[in-house]
Amino acid sequence: MTGPPTPPPWLRAGLTARFTSGERDRIRRAHEFAARRHAGQVRKSGDPYITHPVAVAEIALDAGLDCDVVCAALLHDVIEDTGCEAGLIRAEFGDEVTALVEGMTALERGPEQAVLDVADDRVLALKVFDRLHNMRTLQPLDQARRELKSRQTLAVVAPVAARLGLRAVAAELESIARRNLPGDTACRVLALGSLLLPRAHRDTHLDEWLGELDVLRDRRARARFAFGLVRALPALSLTLRRPPSGATPAPLPIAQLRATGRRVLCWILRSELRTWTPLTLLLAWVVLAAARNSPADAVVTLITVPPVLHAGVRSLRARLGPPP
Repeated sequence: MTGPPTPPPWLRAGLTARFTSGERDRIRRAHEFAARRHAGQVRKSGDPYITHPVAVAEIALDAGLDCDVVCAALLHDVIEDTGCEAGLIRAEFGDEVTALVEGMTALERGPEQAVLDVADDRVLALKVFDRLHNMRTLQPLDQARRELKSRQTLAVVAPVAARLGLRAVAAELESIARRNLPGDTACRVLALGSLLLPRAHRDTHLDEWLGELDVLRDRRARARFAFGLVRALPALSLTLRRPPSGATPAPLPIAQLRATGRRVLCWILRSELRTWTPLTLLLAWVVLAAARNSPADAVVTLITVPPVLHAGVRSLRARLGPPP
């Protein structure tokens, strides 16, 4: 006979000071109840299913919500996915937790927008947290499902998060959703161009650009915006990588590595053949990716991307100076 399931670290650590010992015990019992009901179930990723309600409960905990909501987060799928009767939850955890779990079940079973309009704010918060973890772990789904979830998130769930005052959650939902939608050629060009930026700045700048691109509805205006931005990317990349004035110089090994990288880049740029061989392969990949959605997008890519790449090569040559 096996013992109770091993609780996650935040349960073993005693949760936080804002919960009483009785509340901590209820949350631990909710975890054990959910783990037993979901035993043997796995997510698309292959992880045990209990990892999902635990993650939703962690998000609710970080948001500062009360004991009932944290318990409901742990139990939110037991009616829908395990056939558990609401009476069992009521007998163990009371009417309040049961009402929250039943509210979540109604959201899953009903037309999303119609039910969201009348749901309790705490149920809506649980729905937002549930969607946030699902969006963070979206990759095992096929492309069609990722796009469907992303469109629903942008149209319904992210606005609800903003309405509830969960602005950081809303921003993360929008960012993940945009990245899982195919977009048009301009979106793909910006996503590709952002790879030139330092990793620490990449996501922030790309989110800002995609937000500005959303305002432009005309295809030509979007293409002009993307073209102008990508032309400026080499300069922006060098600016972001340059240490601020008065900063401590980088250690010698890093300086040597940068010098070596500069020499290699100059060597590549010295020859048109060496420069354009990898760029042609890259362009071919972008065109093929665009053609999957629309042949017209592939044609637009062939027309717009080579000038951008050429402008980037010219800018790099001008900034690096004559090769050594």
